[in-house]
Amino acid sequence: MAHVSLENYVELGFSDDFEPMELPPPREIEGRLSISAPALQECSRIAFTKIAYAMPPLQYAAFESILSDPSSGVRERFVAASLLENAAIAAKGVFPICQDTGTALVYAWRGDHTDIEGDSDVERLLATGAREAYALEKLRNSQLGPLTMTEERNTKDNLPAGIQIRAVPGQQLKLLFVAKGGGSTSRASLTMESPAILRPEKLEEVLRERIRALGPSGCPPYSIAVVLGGASPSQTLYAAELAALGALDGLPEVGSGDGAPLRDRQWEEVVLNIARESGIGAQWGGTHMAASARAIRLARHAANLSLAVSISCAANRHVAVIVDREGWKIQKLGQAEDRFESVYGEILRNIEPEATAITISPTDDSWLKTLRALPAGSIVALSGPVLVARDAAHARLLRMLETEGKLPDWFLGLPVFYAGPTETKTGFRTGAFGPTTASRMDSYLDPFMGAGASLVTIAKGNRSAVARQAIVRYGGVYCAAIGGAAALNAEHSLRSLRSIAFEDLGMEAIRLADLESFPVLVAIDSFGNDIYNT
Repeated sequence: MAHVSLENYVELGFSDDFEPMELPPPREIEGRLSISAPALQECSRIAFTKIAYAMPPLQYAAFESILSDPSSGVRERFVAASLLENAAIAAKGVFPICQDTGTALVYAWRGDHTDIEGDSDVERLLATGAREAYALEKLRNSQLGPLTMTEERNTKDNLPAGIQIRAVPGQQLKLLFVAKGGGSTSRASLTMESPAILRPEKLEEVLRERIRALGPSGCPPYSIAVVLGGASPSQTLYAAELAALGALDGLPEVGSGDGAPLRDRQWEEVVLNIARESGIGAQWGGTHMAASARAIRLARHAANLSLAVSISCAANRHVAVIVDREGWKIQKLGQAEDRFESVYGEILRNIEPEATAITISPTDDSWLKTLRALPAGSIVALSGPVLVARDAAHARLLRMLETEGKLPDWFLGLPVFYAGPTETKTGFRTGAFGPTTASRMDSYLDPFMGAGASLVTIAKGNRSAVARQAIVRYGGVYCAAIGGAAALNAEHSLRSLRSIAFEDLGMEAIRLADLESFPVLVAIDSFGNDIYNT
């Protein structure tokens, strides 16, 4: 039964959401649509370039709704205003929206009467276009290729891309281009549940646990998708990925019992309520953990029940392209007009809470004493030098500590900012700059702090009990920065950035950054009080 297929329900927007692309139009030859291979490659380059600097209009509306909601707290409004001003800066086309310019993903639906002129390798054409966009725009290369089961290295071109191509009837090619960062991807989960959860109270209990477990590390406000059922676990995850991007919004809302999927708006409200009650909010606490929710039910084998949860983060970057007999059409993205920078810049200044200004000095530890005295929840404007290091650098430093019994002198004394910035474009002092997930470095804290390093760390999201214990033991402080504000940081809060060690690690090299009034929140204070553990 053709109407049961999930592919038949994929919607990539309405006709007025699209505008023409200036690409060679496809030809109709003997009842088949013929698409130029170079045009398809160029389409991919254009799409990945666009979503580095702009997002769908609904994403900006989600930030605006936080500002207009009278129940929003001052910290949540501060985050929303920062994300809006970040959008305005990114729209200039210099600094990407987020420093994690992501894995290049393409979901494609190719009609069975659609051909590619001269080259039918659609995956290769789309991947080449993605590679060109990342190279020309100096976007961050984050993909690691395996050397052995335990060894890897950066591929240096952000490939391979994640490309899925499915066959559908007709003369058309539908494409959904997505740039997905590691923080939001790592929040996806899949479990095989017992059918015993198919009672409202039990299902809500399970969802409450799963949604709260999303935490703040993936950069909320999130678009949360919950998918229950599926012919296979892979189908469940696939549906969750599409649902989080709004591509399954056209599903019927009433089931027919014949295997067709459905969208349940009542359960979407349940998901939104759970997110509101979590207290996680838009990163720094509050009620706006979720910008939207999707609840999808699929058919299943009687013995199996898959449950997938997926999110899109505050840097929700995707764009659709449709190719048919009318030509090439691309989805309109949000316009970060001057009013975003002026109106929301003014709001940002008006609502910015009183922050404690701290200037870091490598020769005077009075700044550290001041920071240690601040309670969790305090906002700080940091200025001065910080070390920039993340996963690969931490692994190498730990090996040095284990083999040599000490860490390099240059790694001692300064705060460590977990980040991997984009490349610097010609004529600018830095690339896009923002935090990565703190919890991935939790296992390093105790040995590093014991050696006199990492007493102050800066990242995003929550940390484990192991990290909190180390912070208390050594009198450390963990500060949370706003995720998804990399363009704002680069333009206003970063005076300089230069590599000082491990340059062979590419974007994971250790750098020295000079900050100016960089806003952070004391997330775990020196006594172990934790804003995410209340």
